[in-house]
Amino acid sequence: MSKITHHRRSESGFTLVEMIVVSMLLLVAMIGLLAVFDASARINKNETDVADAQGAVRYGLYQMTRVIRMAGTGGLYVTQAVLNHNDRALPGINPAGVSYDNVPNGVSVNTTTGISIAVRPGTDMIEIRGVILSPLIGFDGQTGCGDCTGSNSLTVLPIVGDNIIGQHVNDDPTQRPQFAAVDAYTVNAGNPNGAMYVIVEDASTDLHSGCSDPNPAGVTRYPQPVYNVGKLSQATALVGSNTFNAVDFGDALVPRFNTELPSDPGGQNATPIQKVRRAGVMDDIIFFIGLDPVATDPTGAHPFLAQGIRRDRVFEVTRLAEDVEDLQVAYGIDADGNNAVSRQTGGGCAPTVDDPDPNYSNIVNCDEWRPNVTGEAVPLDRDFQSQNPFIPGHPGAPPPNHCPLLHGVMVSLLAKAKDPDPTYHGPAAQGYQIMNSTAAPITPGNYRRRVQTLKINLRNYSFQG
Repeated sequence: MSKITHHRRSESGFTLVEMIVVSMLLLVAMIGLLAVFDASARINKNETDVADAQGAVRYGLYQMTRVIRMAGTGGLYVTQAVLNHNDRALPGINPAGVSYDNVPNGVSVNTTTGISIAVRPGTDMIEIRGVILSPLIGFDGQTGCGDCTGSNSLTVLPIVGDNIIGQHVNDDPTQRPQFAAVDAYTVNAGNPNGAMYVIVEDASTDLHSGCSDPNPAGVTRYPQPVYNVGKLSQATALVGSNTFNAVDFGDALVPRFNTELPSDPGGQNATPIQKVRRAGVMDDIIFFIGLDPVATDPTGAHPFLAQGIRRDRVFEVTRLAEDVEDLQVAYGIDADGNNAVSRQTGGGCAPTVDDPDPNYSNIVNCDEWRPNVTGEAVPLDRDFQSQNPFIPGHPGAPPPNHCPLLHGVMVSLLAKAKDPDPTYHGPAAQGYQIMNSTAAPITPGNYRRRVQTLKINLRNYSFQG
């Protein structure tokens, strides 16, 4: 019997080598795919950070613009309305008398919460005063605050004026609830570290009457009255009693707001005012670049734009925008008397292809903006207003001459993305200088940055037609 042999058919499959090769190819493909996803996610995050930085710059400039445009509302001298040096006799900013241009290391702001916020060295600060965050109230020339020199009750009517020549509505509960707005704003004035300040404007003086302006047809300057500032230590009661309540015009700090030059070592006590034209809650507002404590931000990589509102001897500080590296400020001073902030055209200052702006120049001392270029002198408060004082407590002779020379403020903000981008090597990746800043790059690494600059006119110190 023959033996039948069965041959088994070979079974198909992968060898170990083939499996390794396939796995490696799949791994390479997966790595490539993940790299694409990672790059896409990183780009998306970077663009989001850039958008956040741009938004921070815009929001910061918006907040600063609305305050700066209102500088001096209520009758303040321009020297008291816009400050580029700390008043050495007013507490709240350390050290006393520090310049706000490229602040040195060690400057800080005392807050209502009991902490001090460090200001980023090399950045600028600016201080603005006026009736800004609450309504300005009109008076009838009869009601007021006695002679406005001691602790007086400041009374005002909802409607002032004359039926024949015209009336001014201070308050209409349904259409124009001004009194309610002031009462709401001052609700915390009686709290510790809550005191505010009130400014009253004299209805009988105008210190601009002697200005030697060319006075085009129908154009005059806003009046510059004598005024007094007083301390408000309780909430107003305008809605119920038509009064600001007691205002202390003899408080120890208020002479610093009355004096013409904050740099003067003395002060100006309250001047008797028999007729009040206007009054309101005076805000004293600073803008600066703050730094968190080391425990919160060890590298200092996340500075922020801050706003501080004076509450007696300290400031109520609000964070306006995160990751803002620098704030720089320049002042438009009409030194040549042509009623404009302009550039020179002679002496190597003529516009060029690289410097074409007719009103602004990036060459030292070639325009009336200071200090927008490294090497320019920082203006003093006396540069903001012509000096020929003739008011009580000041020497001088008529005609009075307090013409404002400061016409505008230029603000530049530099913001960065929150996180670094090691792959980004574009412009300003490792730092950017604006104006005459001495602020160093915030931290090693590459960041996407955005800069925005805005010129802001001071509407209370220009011309009116």
